[in-house]
Amino acid sequence: MKKIILASKSPRRIEMLSNYANVINRYIPEVKESVNPKDKPQTTVMKIAIEKANNVHDICDEKGLIIAADTIVYLHKVMGKPSNYDEAFSMLKYLSGKSHKVYTGICIIDNVTGKRIVDYEETTVEFIKFDDDFIKRYLNTGEYKDKAGGYGIQGYGELLVKKIDGCYNNVKGLPLVKLNNLCAKHFSEKLL
Repeated sequence: MKKIILASKSPRRIEMLSNYANVINRYIPEVKESVNPKDKPQTTVMKIAIEKANNVHDICDEKGLIIAADTIVYLHKVMGKPSNYDEAFSMLKYLSGKSHKVYTGICIIDNVTGKRIVDYEETTVEFIKFDDDFIKRYLNTGEYKDKAGGYGIQGYGELLVKKIDGCYNNVKGLPLVKLNNLCAKHFSEKLL
């Protein structure tokens, strides 16, 4: 596997990829993750992933595969990372007892050839019905910070989930099977 250049500040993505790659260098892209409400959620995450990958491509002279991703939660509207406790509370109250979609856009750039691939993954997550006190207890863990939709499924947030249909790792922020398939198909590289 070529060196992976991760265009992300997410510690979860670094942790997930470190199980498969010996050499990972990380660059934190400087992009504004803006959402156009007229765009489909799939388009939104792919656009932001492309912006992140392009930003790192412009500043990185290392050889390898630049991998960028962006994750959102969607239920009638895009829910990115909450800016504060109150916004996270509103998101979780809105999602309580309902099914929502989690979308992750992926962009891969070969930093030598310039070849670029973009795609996305979609997972359906159904939440249990929970009350305000439960939401407050969850938010008091602090886990909601920097998480799309105000929750992290890999921690205490798993107690919010009734059912998942699709890729679990997508909900964590990086659909590894999709990433592996894209690397194999388009770059003749595999995570495993």
